[in-house]
Amino acid sequence: MNNIDHTAYPAKLRRAEWASLEYILADCREALAAMPDGPKAGYYRDEINYCHMEMQRRNTIKKWSPES
Repeated sequence: MNNIDHTAYPAKLRRAEWASLEYILADCREALAAMPDGPKAGYYRDEINYCHMEMQRRNTIKKWSPES
């Protein structure tokens, strides 16, 4: 069973390109669709959650940016 580092992984995603976040989401969704109760299912769900959180963080920053 894989355990996600709940501190390091979100920090890593802050440096990821938007396309990388989209790829991670698609990959995790595909893995969960294939094996929803597999041994890594929780890990994939955590990855999806953190990718969504990072995308939301970026959208919020963009919305409230002084340049907007």
